[in-house]
Amino acid sequence: MKKGELRRESIVRTAERLFFEKGYEETSIQDILDELSISKGGFYHHFDSKISLLEEISRQHGERDLERLRLELSAGEHSPVRKLDLLLGALFTVDHSEPRFAALVLKISYIDGDVQFRDRMRNFMVESLRPMVDEAVAAGMADGSLFTRYPARLGEILLQLGCDINDEVNRLLARNCDNPEFVVELIELMDAYRESIEMLSGSGFGKFSLYDLEHMTQSMRQTAQEIASIRK
Repeated sequence: MKKGELRRESIVRTAERLFFEKGYEETSIQDILDELSISKGGFYHHFDSKISLLEEISRQHGERDLERLRLELSAGEHSPVRKLDLLLGALFTVDHSEPRFAALVLKISYIDGDVQFRDRMRNFMVESLRPMVDEAVAAGMADGSLFTRYPARLGEILLQLGCDINDEVNRLLARNCDNPEFVVELIELMDAYRESIEMLSGSGFGKFSLYDLEHMTQSMRQTAQEIASIRK
């Protein structure tokens, strides 16, 4: 790794640690500079703002999640429906991000209301998943496990709908983190998406799972606790 790449990565890792330790809003660019003993020019050579730095941290988290998903898809003999199931399930932030990081992203996106940050992360996921989703749809159409009159559009529709459901899940989670019953409503919303996938894809009822109930419930509760602690 070149010197410039090492410097960039050290900024990312230091910023992520400080965001967790002090909070995103409480961490200034100067705090990062002091921690690394670098100049403002050294920082702005790599990032033009604190939010662009957070976007890079989020992108790296997303890339790691996607790499694990790619390995899982390539390691086993998964059917097209199972591949599509895994790919669409990857959209849900609280099921695939470490709770502290998920809470940080949810606070900035859905409590503080940074729409640009939220939209950029959404676009990153859609663009990353779209080729794999389209491939799974094509394979499902070929073996008859999926049916639609619009195969070229199905992947995009399922991804955009999934992103909308993920947005609503995150909004509800951020808004109701102090309510112990919130998980029931969120799981119901995700189940409605699951049934929508089955109808839109022509796969038939019960073909998709999207998430493990126990793991998802635990992730939601842990993320809610982290959000509550951030807001105090």
